[in-house]
Amino acid sequence: MFSLTGNRRKYVVIALTVLVIALSGVLIYFQYNTWTDLRAEIEDEKTALDAAHAQLDRRLEHQQKADEYEERLEYALSKIPAAPEEEELLHYIHYLVGEYDLRAVEISFGDRYENEEGYMNMPVTITLEGRYDGIRRMFNHLYDGDRAIRIDNFDISRAGGNGNNLQVNISAYTFYNP
Repeated sequence: MFSLTGNRRKYVVIALTVLVIALSGVLIYFQYNTWTDLRAEIEDEKTALDAAHAQLDRRLEHQQKADEYEERLEYALSKIPAAPEEEELLHYIHYLVGEYDLRAVEISFGDRYENEEGYMNMPVTITLEGRYDGIRRMFNHLYDGDRAIRIDNFDISRAGGNGNNLQVNISAYTFYNP
């Protein structure tokens, strides 16, 4: 083989030491990057696991409340007739108007259309006049009434003439399931 003398041997040893240190540094750098990537993946997995646990908890809660949901669905479906029953709705509104000492200024129906659940939406516009307490009680009755009515918008203003009366314009929908 070939032999190295004094100074050359020191330079080779130093060069090899520097090379080993440099390679060690590069390897440590790559391991650190891999370790950082793995930590990020672990955090992502923990987040996904937490989300899965939360979803499972919600599903278990929904499963436990299935009977309650069925009762609520049956109750809601009982408020949706099979036909439009406009006459019955008009009688119902006029009954409430009389019951709460209000005056029906106008009741009109808009064009019907089918919604995404398969029910028919029947727009209705109601204009009433009366005292605040009567209007409030009628809203409560509509909310708890025998027919599903969704009030989308209402405007309240002072009625012309009598200073204590208010006028309310109600934009609502009622439904039927043909």
